[in-house]
Amino acid sequence: MWPPALLLVLLAATGARLQGQSPPSAPTAIPLVGDWVLNLGRTHYGPGVDRRRSEHMLCSVEKEDVRCVIHSVRADGRQLTAQFTATVGGVPAPVTGISDIDQVQLRRPSATLVDATFLLRGQPVFGYRAFQSDDGRSLSIVAVDPVTRVVGTTIVVYDRR
Repeated sequence: MWPPALLLVLLAATGARLQGQSPPSAPTAIPLVGDWVLNLGRTHYGPGVDRRRSEHMLCSVEKEDVRCVIHSVRADGRQLTAQFTATVGGVPAPVTGISDIDQVQLRRPSATLVDATFLLRGQPVFGYRAFQSDDGRSLSIVAVDPVTRVVGTTIVVYDRR
């Protein structure tokens, strides 16, 4: 059975198609790629998550790598700037700007999904699965267990800027 939170994300991601609207643009080839702003109204945080007040994520493709820079303001007012440049082949790449994370591995289980596993000293800490809406206007990131890939309860939604 699908977890209710995942069903909500899937319904939101396909909303335009269900309403009979034509998608204005197609999603990018790698779902993370884009200029994204956190949509707090559509985001659902599970227990224990470091909640955000605001966040801006800019991801681009450089040669065969995905480069992301994330500017985040946390609920307590802390500001972070994290970044990484990684291939989608699962090779660990350095992450800077987050004290309890030092590497990321990106994988592409399908053309429309990107899986990310974040590590500290080689050990998985957390993971997510990212996908764009059919019209390419939003990016949904669903928390998953970093080892089993079982879907969690946190869903973060970004709007294309």
